[in-house]
Amino acid sequence: MAQFEIRDGVGIIPEGTTEIGEDTFYNCSSLESVIIPESVTKIGDNAFGRCTSLESITLPESVTSIGWYAFSGCTSLKNITLPDSVTFLGENAFSGCTSLESITISKSVTLIQHYTFNDCSSLKSITIPESVMDIGVGTFRWCTALESITLPESVTRIGCYAFMGCTSLKNITIPESVTRIEQNAFKGCASLKNVAIPESVREIEEYAFEGCTSLTTVILPVRMKEINLTAFYKCPSLSTIYVPAEKTDYYKELLPEKLHDKIVELEPEKRTKVRK
Repeated sequence: MAQFEIRDGVGIIPEGTTEIGEDTFYNCSSLESVIIPESVTKIGDNAFGRCTSLESITLPESVTSIGWYAFSGCTSLKNITLPDSVTFLGENAFSGCTSLESITISKSVTLIQHYTFNDCSSLKSITIPESVMDIGVGTFRWCTALESITLPESVTRIGCYAFMGCTSLKNITIPESVTRIEQNAFKGCASLKNVAIPESVREIEEYAFEGCTSLTTVILPVRMKEINLTAFYKCPSLSTIYVPAEKTDYYKELLPEKLHDKIVELEPEKRTKVRK
């Protein structure tokens, strides 16, 4: 540990270092910036956790792994770019980074782990590459400044609580690759107005859209295996549920009775226009 030091707020890591180990700079409130040499390949668990004065950090192309809670609680960090060399992004890696406004994720990451950006309350912009297949549990929970997000066609799963409490989220594009929307995924997204469920989705789990108080329109695909009876619980503004022609009876079997009068059948050409 003696090889690492802080000079005038700058973390100094010697050339030749390959790993910034677990808890290396944990709770170093005087740390404002870090110079990481090209030799570093791994940033360990909690390496920079709770470095509340850390404002900027540049990750070299040599880094392949960012550990659990690596930057958790870095409340002054505003933006970061993960180089394409990064293949592993640990759980809670940036959770509680309340000043983080934008992030670009490496094109080599396939899974955004559980709670990675949980409670990043200033996050407005995030770029998710085509390599990502899985949005983990609580990944963007309580990102209250996030207004819109486009998920790439590679994503097959939206995990539990993934966007829960994203109160500013107005637009979400769910790709045709997604097969299941898990429980509480969009719970409490109070600004979300319209949702189009793609043809690939076969299941919407319990409370998936609970408390989406501005949600007015939902578009459902031709066939689904299950829509939990609580999926659209406490959505008082929901006025129209579009379903394919001649599918009213089918969806009455899936939706709770109180939503039956919201169902509107649409011919294929009209459904395309509504989705747009």
